[in-house]
Formats: sequence, C-alpha cells, structure tokens
Amino acid sequence: MNHHNRSPEATFPTLPMAAIKLLPHRPPMLFVDSLTERFDDEARGLAIIPKNGICFDNGKIFPEFFIEVIAQTMAMANGYDSLIEERPMRDGLLVAIDRFSFLQTASPGTHVQVYIKKTMEFGAVKILHGEIFAGDTLLVEGDLKVWENPGDTNND
Repeated sequence: MNHHNRSPEATFPTLPMAAIKLLPHRPPMLFVDSLTERFDDEARGLAIIPKNGICFDNGKIFPEFFIEVIAQTMAMANGYDSLIEERPMRDGLLVAIDRFSFLQTASPGTHVQVYIKKTMEFGAVKILHGEIFAGDTLLVEGDLKVWENPGDTNND
C-alpha cells in the first residue's frame, strides 16, 4: 500500500479497528465486526454468524450473509485506506458474483475470520477473492466484483 500522502513521522490508525469506524453501514446491515489486518492487496476481518436478524430465518443463515461479509470486508479495507490517505470514504456497490461455493456451515454465534485479496482492478471496479473460516475450517469462498465511486461522497 502506498502511504506517500503522509509525513514520515505520521502515525497510522491502528488495527484491529471496529467496522463502524470504517463503513457507512449501520445495523441491521452491518455484518462485520472489525478489520484486523491490511497489507498490499489483502485484508482480514472478523464477523459473527448472527443468531437472528435479516439474514437469519428458521434456524438458517441466508447465503447473502456470507456474500455481504466478504463485500463489507473489502469496504472496511477501503475505509481504512481512506483514513491512511486522509480522504473521505467513498461509496461502493457489490456489482457481481463471479463464483461462490458454500462448503461448510457454522452455528449462530460462531466467530469467523474473513480473508480477501484483490485479484484485479480496472478503473473503479475491483475483482476480489474472499474466504470465510471458522477456526481452520473453510466455510465459503468466492469471487466478487465491487465498484467504488471514484469521487468524494460529500457533495453538499
């Protein structure tokens, strides 16, 4: 990651950092808890499988929860980059799901680790690979396309 906009003696925001400080999302749409690592084109975050809420019904977690957790982890990384670069957070959208595999399930209340890696970038569109683990068990993996608004979101 390029930190050229900061003076050499500047301090960077420390990780882990709560998702609420890095994302515009608020409950009930905030599905991730924190960003734990950010390096180059990769990031790691934490989330908790919900016990109830909009992605949980009749004892089952909707697949959309896992897709959104990966997208929100990328958004947390972008939010962290905005802090480092001292610029406003930018809007973003999940554009497409290229491939997604549900390999295992986990119980509500389970803490999961989320790993993402940007595999390609074309203008405002990023393609990323994401994986969600419960301990050493891979629960889901997939590739997403996300779009980030190239301009500032504060157009008052």
